[in-house]
Amino acid sequence: MEKLTEQSLKALLAQAGLDPKEGDLERFGKLLDTYVASLKALHSVDLADEEIAPTFHPESTTK
Repeated sequence: MEKLTEQSLKALLAQAGLDPKEGDLERFGKLLDTYVASLKALHSVDLADEEIAPTFHPESTTK
């Protein structure tokens, strides 16, 4: 996890009154890095003038 992201996360948790346990930030950091990488891939797609339409497929949701 980037240092700035870690500092921001700590500040947000402190503001909410949450104190993460030992190892929580490292585990969450891995998830956050994966999420950010996926977002970067989505943001890199050039849609030009295409209209986007979100869809919902209930069979693909996890329970």
